[in-house]
Amino acid sequence: MTQWCATAAGLLTVLAVLAAARYRAVTLTLRERLAEQQHRAAELSGRLDAELARRGAEIAAAQQEQELNAATRRAFLSVARRILVMAHDQQAGLDEMERTHDDPALFEGLLKADHAAAQQARLAQTLAVLCGARAGRHWPEPVALEDVVRGAQSRILPFQRVVVRSRVERAVVGAAAEALIHAVAELLDNATRYSPPSTQVFVTLMPVHNGAVIEIDDCGVGMPEQAVEKAAAALAGGGTLEVSRLGEVPQLGLAAVGRLAEQYGFRVTLSSAPSPYGGVRVVVLLPNALLTDVLPAVGSGVAAPPEAGAARVAQAPEPFGQSPFAQDPHGQAPYGQAPHGRAPLI
Repeated sequence: MTQWCATAAGLLTVLAVLAAARYRAVTLTLRERLAEQQHRAAELSGRLDAELARRGAEIAAAQQEQELNAATRRAFLSVARRILVMAHDQQAGLDEMERTHDDPALFEGLLKADHAAAQQARLAQTLAVLCGARAGRHWPEPVALEDVVRGAQSRILPFQRVVVRSRVERAVVGAAAEALIHAVAELLDNATRYSPPSTQVFVTLMPVHNGAVIEIDDCGVGMPEQAVEKAAAALAGGGTLEVSRLGEVPQLGLAAVGRLAEQYGFRVTLSSAPSPYGGVRVVVLLPNALLTDVLPAVGSGVAAPPEAGAARVAQAPEPFGQSPFAQDPHGQAPYGQAPHGRAPLI
């Protein structure tokens, strides 16, 4: 009995020693794993702190750049408004001289100077649109779609090269008329600028199921696929003016057209296939929401549009901003309209 108890005690002692050894081994292993996990946690914490610091710096830089771009847009908008004021003042003086001088040669020179001032005003308005401003005033009445195109034609320098063919008896609602005039003027300027000066630019107005379209075809050499993609991206809208991305020779016109299309709900597409005249075709789709019936003609209390026919544009360039409804029926300039029938300040 004593021998059995001694054997059992020895066995228990061995088991206790083994258990203690195992406990110590497990404790050491757990301590090593804990140290490794703490090391990994510290490393991950350092990486997280570094990433948070980097993200914070990026956010701060982005906010600073955004604030800088916003300040730049406000500055550009202020400059655009000042240019518009100066262009309007210049045109007002030229109008006065046109009314008081009968010499044909002098009159022709005054018209050219007037039209040059109109180009300055159009460029300033394009810049203002890219800075977030809307395209001027609301017209008090709907404007016939053909008169919209005639008004746009009168705002470009080589207006004689534009041939307009219309099969549409619809008008554009007053809220969108100025935006559409400016957009079509930019497209016509682009078409005449990038096609030979001896060629014409053909504008066709057609009704479609969902509204009406304005097709602009030039007789240039076309555009490579990469240029078409870039122009299509600009016409899609959604961009804001970023001075750092304007480039040495900034292309503002198509970007402004895209912004106006996005704001007012019409769509502008550029076809990669050559137009029937070998150049580029641009299509402006006007939905029915922007169209209405044409107002009654002369004799119903509404003044006839001064540029209602091709002869009006062919004889002399129309001052910037004049329109079928430059004044209300009572002879007062509408709110936001500059004196002498000029385009409104933005």
